[in-house]
Amino acid sequence: MLDTAVVLLLMGMFVLLSVGVMVLGISVYNNTNNLSADNYAQRTVLSYIANQVRRGDVGGGIEVREIGGAEALVFKQDFDGSVYLTCLYAYDGELRELFTEDGFEQEPESGISIMPVADLSFDMRNGMINVEVTEVSGETRSLILTPRAGVSGG
Repeated sequence: MLDTAVVLLLMGMFVLLSVGVMVLGISVYNNTNNLSADNYAQRTVLSYIANQVRRGDVGGGIEVREIGGAEALVFKQDFDGSVYLTCLYAYDGELRELFTEDGFEQEPESGISIMPVADLSFDMRNGMINVEVTEVSGETRSLILTPRAGVSGG
């Protein structure tokens, strides 16, 4: 009788410890996954903007404008004699991109949603662009870019 009780007690302890280790493992996995997702989002926004600046790096082709109350980084491109604009800005909690012909009114809700952001600002000084992104989580990151061809109005 005592032998059976000891075996059942050891088996019960084994089951409890197994469940505890499994719960701990799930918690560690979820924390790691959440941190990875946050890191991905933060790096992706800045990387996307940096790549757009590199792509639009032509003489005087980058400037900061206002689109419907939102500060936007604007890239000018000439296609067959017509000037087109690619605008990056934050609107309604999202990083948005709008491609339009110059001279047309740009409505901020018309842009394509790229990814969620809380806020986005651009500062152009001495040929450099300072990009500051506030993520949905509230964390703020910044990036300084120096286009080789220079910027307009900065």
